[in-house]
Amino acid sequence: MSAVIGRRVCAALALSSAGLHAAMLGHASNVVAGLLLAAMIAACVYCARDLWLRGTLRAWCVVGLMNIAMIAVHLPAPSHHHGMHAAGQQSTLMGLATAVAAVEVAAAMAVLYYRTRGNAQLVSGKPAR
Repeated sequence: MSAVIGRRVCAALALSSAGLHAAMLGHASNVVAGLLLAAMIAACVYCARDLWLRGTLRAWCVVGLMNIAMIAVHLPAPSHHHGMHAAGQQSTLMGLATAVAAVEVAAAMAVLYYRTRGNAQLVSGKPAR
C-alpha cells in the first residue's frame, strides 16, 4: 500500500512539472519554444499516467532520465529562460522546476535501487547481501 501511495505522490510531482511547463508556455517567445514546451508537458503527463497506473521499472527509468536531462540542460545556463520576459517570474519557475526535478530524480533512483538490488546476484553469480 505504501508503494502505491509513494508512486502516486511521484505522479502528482510529474503533473506539477507539467503545470510548471504550462505556466511557461504563455511566455514562449516563438513557435518552436512553444512546441518544445508542449512536448515537455505531454511527456510529463505521460510519465504521471504511467506512475499512477503501474509504476514499472521502465516508467521509473524514464522519470529519472527525463529529470536528469532537464537539470543538465537548465542548470549550466541560468540565463536560459524559454523566451520569458519577466526575469523574476522566470527564475522562480525555473528554481521550482529544478527542485521538483531533483526530488523526482532522487525518488526514481531510490525506487530503482530498491526494486533491482537483488539483480546483482544474477549478474555476478554471488549471493546479494
